[in-house]
Amino acid sequence: MTTAPAPPRHRRSVAGFRRIAHCPTTPEEFLLGTVSPGDGRFALTDQLPRAELPFEGPVGHTLDLHYVTEAMHSVAALAARRIPGLPGLGALTAVRAGVTIEGGELWRRTRKPGHATMELRLRGSFPSAEPASLRCDACLFIEDIPYATAYLLLHGAGGDIGDGGDIGAGVGLSAERTPGRTADRPSPSQVGRHDARNVVLAAARLGADRELRADIAPDPANAAFDPAMTGRARTALVAEATRQAAVLAAGEVHGFLPAHCVPTHWSAELPFSGARQGLPTRCRAVLGPVVRDAHGRPATTVEISLWGQDAPVGTVTVTVVQDC
Repeated sequence: MTTAPAPPRHRRSVAGFRRIAHCPTTPEEFLLGTVSPGDGRFALTDQLPRAELPFEGPVGHTLDLHYVTEAMHSVAALAARRIPGLPGLGALTAVRAGVTIEGGELWRRTRKPGHATMELRLRGSFPSAEPASLRCDACLFIEDIPYATAYLLLHGAGGDIGDGGDIGAGVGLSAERTPGRTADRPSPSQVGRHDARNVVLAAARLGADRELRADIAPDPANAAFDPAMTGRARTALVAEATRQAAVLAAGEVHGFLPAHCVPTHWSAELPFSGARQGLPTRCRAVLGPVVRDAHGRPATTVEISLWGQDAPVGTVTVTVVQDC
């Protein structure tokens, strides 16, 4: 009797190496182990290459959005427990975020063994008449060369932070998940992926106005998008759904090659943090014209709106380049 092999697990990196260090800026931080709410600083070091999603080996020619957002999430969740007064604010909900990735030869060198470092700065704000907030700014370096910058703005919701400091709750996702419909999903190659279990779009259709509309339906086999399995599932789903929608739309409308599509800018506005519309069930992508970026590559900017059952839950802007 033979046993079927287990599916591969999500790897944090090939060798599993990651280190997060607090960089105290005051004697109090150093002696007490707390993080200054006004200026907390951290450094993250990691080993490359690494897998971006479950079932996807580190075969891509670049680190994409998940590496940056996951690293910031990890540090923010860690720091939230060490900033005086912040644990009482409850679950941290993301209301705004952005990632800008530099181009050039770094795209192609990330598949080789090396190291990445990220410098992070966290600043808290505790106004009396507004929700308390935590802003995280980050700079990512690969082999000591600047690679990406990013920011994340979180608001406190009150109550217990809970395990993992779920920063994606502001998107309005619930623990309930929509069953995947494999029959009407795009192929992995159409959205720049290799494994069908990482495809999160379904029923994609291109209208006469050349706007792409699609349902958001993660595969039930993929724990990365299951809130019951990981506190980062909500953030990961929004990042991946909008990345896939942008790549699919750029390929269908402008003829971009999905395997060579790279998101160089990702900006999210999630103002409906107080609403609970459930999972974002669909998205709409509107493409801009094709232009040339600073490196001469074809580029297009995609405006994506996210919707729940009956109401909008956020907007995301993605700039995609074709890097061949």
